[in-house]
Amino acid sequence: MTLTAARQSLLALAALGLALLGGSSRADSAAEAFRTAPELGQGFQALGTRGVIALYDEQARRWTVSDARRAFQSFRPASTFKIPGTLIALEAGVASDETQVFKWDGQKRWNEDWNQDQTLQTAFRFSAVWVYQHIARQVGAEGMQSRLWAWRYGNAVAGPKHDSFWLDGDLRITAVQQIDFLRRLAEHRLPISERSAALARRVFLREETPAWRLFAKTGWDGTGPVELGWFVGWTERKTGAGRCFFALNMDMQIDAKALPQGAKKPTQHELIRQLGPHRERLAREALQAQGCLD
Repeated sequence: MTLTAARQSLLALAALGLALLGGSSRADSAAEAFRTAPELGQGFQALGTRGVIALYDEQARRWTVSDARRAFQSFRPASTFKIPGTLIALEAGVASDETQVFKWDGQKRWNEDWNQDQTLQTAFRFSAVWVYQHIARQVGAEGMQSRLWAWRYGNAVAGPKHDSFWLDGDLRITAVQQIDFLRRLAEHRLPISERSAALARRVFLREETPAWRLFAKTGWDGTGPVELGWFVGWTERKTGAGRCFFALNMDMQIDAKALPQGAKKPTQHELIRQLGPHRERLAREALQAQGCLD
């Protein structure tokens, strides 16, 4: 490890301690190892973009990040907020379970999968924004804000608009904070009912094999000068060998030098098709490299 990398690791470890203050970690969190692994970020370089992959191996009690500085950089959560949003729906009684039906309002939106009735489960799978905005309106500004404070989710700012703060408002979260929140959820350390936690697991399940389960959510923030993609979640082996938590974020842009001469800048929908799948691919490759996924 170079001197610069070593300094980054020390700074990141200090920041990790600060990020996990306030009871969000176990008392012995100082014993957790932290290391930088720049090789995990080579996939971003190959795409001509920038990003970070952060991992926490529960069994090894080890943090691994590809970029120590970016791991603690705050961004809007975008649709990864549908993880706490689902918990809020269940806790507040807006959804009785994952089969709760939300009637489509008839408004045509750009994603055809959204233009139909949704259950809580399909709304999460299709990332149907209108369902989660409806949930936020039903819960109200005070109910949304109080839960962000209680759950210590990111900077816990539910504003200025209580039905879109995760998309275009002031809510921010880092890759490390994403993992911290997911750990407390998976380890039953959030102040929510066991029933809500169990129902939410069924919603969050993305893939299951005979050996392991993957719980995850994508996100895309298209509001800034540089659009941002997320993929966050955790894996667990059915043998009981422990969980691995992960958070990836990356700049969703294509290097202009890689475009043919005279080519137009891709639209957001074109970027989603071209770069969107790489969020999950790069995260899976990192998990496999760490022995967290087959």
